[in-house]
Amino acid sequence: MSAHIEEFQTMPSTGKSPPKSSSGSQEPILIRPGRLFEGHHVGRIAARTYYDTELTRYLSPRRAEYYSDYEFGYQSRAQARMFSPRHVTYFAYQQGKPDNPIGYTQFVRLGDDEAAQKMERDAGVTWRMCLWSLGLLWGYWVKANWWWRGGDKSEDPEAVKKFGEMIEEEDRLHWQGREDRKNRWHAQSVVVLEEFQGRGVGKRLMAEVLGRADSEGVITGIESSAAGEWMYRSVGFELVARFSGENSFEGDGGGVMIRKPKGWKKRQEESKK
Repeated sequence: MSAHIEEFQTMPSTGKSPPKSSSGSQEPILIRPGRLFEGHHVGRIAARTYYDTELTRYLSPRRAEYYSDYEFGYQSRAQARMFSPRHVTYFAYQQGKPDNPIGYTQFVRLGDDEAAQKMERDAGVTWRMCLWSLGLLWGYWVKANWWWRGGDKSEDPEAVKKFGEMIEEEDRLHWQGREDRKNRWHAQSVVVLEEFQGRGVGKRLMAEVLGRADSEGVITGIESSAAGEWMYRSVGFELVARFSGENSFEGDGGGVMIRKPKGWKKRQEESKK
């Protein structure tokens, strides 16, 4: 399945899903940075929360029968992202349960400005080489695992192919060749388990990265679901465009959104002088 599926249904609306752990608990929710090999937490949360979205029904019509394949797809993509020195993951968890996250966010820093380059310098040459090597090994392991499984039997190959073409089209329309959008933080996935939604967890996860974007003076980009659009607007995002034509799985809601830091427009005008 496409490596970017999560970006196009960030903070999804939810329906029926696999059995959830009951949680009437109002324990305090805390935020922590993700550790390198925690892609499995992301996969678990994403697979459950996205289970009955329109896009998931389209791409993975046999997910109930092959749930292990369906969840492994999310796990493998999430873990692959974590081998980039420009990537950050944050988890939300109930107090006292840091190893059982209930939400997460994954962002990547794009561009070639000073702050982006500093992320790589701060990681150091040795650690960047380690990440590169681990990412390569991870890719081989994932391919071997899919071979052993006989491929992802939960998905519809034709739907996945069409969706991949859609992603490329949206990227060309809204991001490629745009100098004013090149340097940015970009949301790869922001998800909170359904039973914990409505408690401000998504906003707190987003705040971990939005603060960095403000301090660096760069925009933040996201592809939002219809259900997530209101939350992103509440933290300063503006709608750039709805998904184009038949690319929309969200009806009249959702689309490409951008959040500009304070003083961004003025800095853009000055840079053109």
